[in-house]
Amino acid sequence: MKKLIRVGLILALLGLVAGGIFTLVAWRATQQVPQFYVEALVPEPARQREAADELEREVLDLHNEVRRPGRWEARFSQDHINGWLATDLPEKFPGALPKGVSEPRVAIEPDLVQLAVRFQQGEVSTVLSAAGDAYLTERPNEVAIHLHYVRAGAIPVPLGQFLDQIARGATEAGLPLRWSESDGQPVAIIALPLSREEFRGQNLQVERLEVREGEIVISGRTEPESPRTADKPADKPNDDRQSRVNSPAKSTDQR
Repeated sequence: MKKLIRVGLILALLGLVAGGIFTLVAWRATQQVPQFYVEALVPEPARQREAADELEREVLDLHNEVRRPGRWEARFSQDHINGWLATDLPEKFPGALPKGVSEPRVAIEPDLVQLAVRFQQGEVSTVLSAAGDAYLTERPNEVAIHLHYVRAGAIPVPLGQFLDQIARGATEAGLPLRWSESDGQPVAIIALPLSREEFRGQNLQVERLEVREGEIVISGRTEPESPRTADKPADKPNDDRQSRVNSPAKSTDQR
């Protein structure tokens, strides 16, 4: 009898030790920080401010260009984007981020955009990161964002429970969003808001969206609105990736 009790105590102790080790390993995994995020936090405030100002100039230039007939192109670098996220976002849009989320930063590689933020909720503190690529679908002025993963530290975060919330938030921000999938991974389909009142009488077409090393390139054309141009179908993109998500049969409405 005493032997059984002794064995039981030993097994219980081993279970506690194993549970403690698992908890420690899991906690340490949540504390891992992507290298790109560490590097993106390094630049000095003066450089971040200069980069933010440059991004705003680029956005203003693009806004002015698309209002005039002809072709247009814009390039947005990760340094300029990160400078704006570090300075203008918290200063000019302090309520834009959800509670507990701060210091967003991006890294841009060929066909891959990574995003990371600090997340604090009660006792929980970690870095959330996500990665995906973006491309045009075959429908005019429609962008697909293919999400590869979302992680808390090094631990994968299931996305299913957040899809409806993300779609509602995007729609409230003026970006109608629906969900589809590719290779078993979620794909956000976003219709660009290019038919606003300020563009009345103009036909805007986004023809190219490229994710390159350190930058995102977008280009297209603007034409005066007319019955012929209004009914003219958009040119089909040549990029194979841009036709991966375009079939209504694949769409999975999350509403």
